[in-house]
Amino acid sequence: MGRFQHEAIAVDPERGVVYETEDAFERPFGLFCRFLPDKPLGGTGSLRAGGRLQAMRVPGVPDLSSAQETGARFDGVEWVDVPDPPAAETPIRLQDFGTGGVTHAQKLEGCYWGGRSVYFVSSFARSAEGSAGDHHGQIWRYDPDRRRLTLVIVFGPDTDVQLPGESPDNICLAPGGGLMVCEDGGGAQHVYGVTRRGEVYALARNRQNRGTSQDPDWGEFAGVAFSPDGRTMYVNCYDPGTTFAVTGPWRR
Repeated sequence: MGRFQHEAIAVDPERGVVYETEDAFERPFGLFCRFLPDKPLGGTGSLRAGGRLQAMRVPGVPDLSSAQETGARFDGVEWVDVPDPPAAETPIRLQDFGTGGVTHAQKLEGCYWGGRSVYFVSSFARSAEGSAGDHHGQIWRYDPDRRRLTLVIVFGPDTDVQLPGESPDNICLAPGGGLMVCEDGGGAQHVYGVTRRGEVYALARNRQNRGTSQDPDWGEFAGVAFSPDGRTMYVNCYDPGTTFAVTGPWRR
């Protein structure tokens, strides 16, 4: 399924396609990939039967950070076979994908299937580090039926007092249809919600101080998910290693 800096996956439950993000820090930045299993939906162990690994190509968009406006939409997304998935000699993102290349993005992290689309995250992009543009986080939605990529939300500015926050990481779809987003940035760390209308709100703040009162340090949230009945949201904090269970009227 590819040898690269894996971060997260999401599975299309109808087709069995596995989507994968690559968390790459340096140019050329990471790829958004999909794995087409030879035995889709074949049960435990079936992925070992092999398949095709492909990288996303958005025509005319070599770097996703060049998109800056929420709602930006790109049709006609293409998928290009990875020449050497095991990367025996050359890292995947450095391989030759032919005319048109593939689309890169800095810090591709969270990935989640919801409805009939896959959502994925670019935590930040910095032109000083080689990205085409600057942002404090993007969430994208790819609709495979329409071959359409849409920029759901752009995060920033880089402060703790202004929404919509910065450095999104793990994500999931809430029972009510919005997104839940774990923050992994500097300063205070939050779980944010994103409504269907694209409004961002702070749901929770981590108050477990790993530092001192004079020099506080807050650990990142990760692994946000809902119970099958949709009544409880679970979320973890890496350090000191805590899992929280939050009940509420999540379907409203």
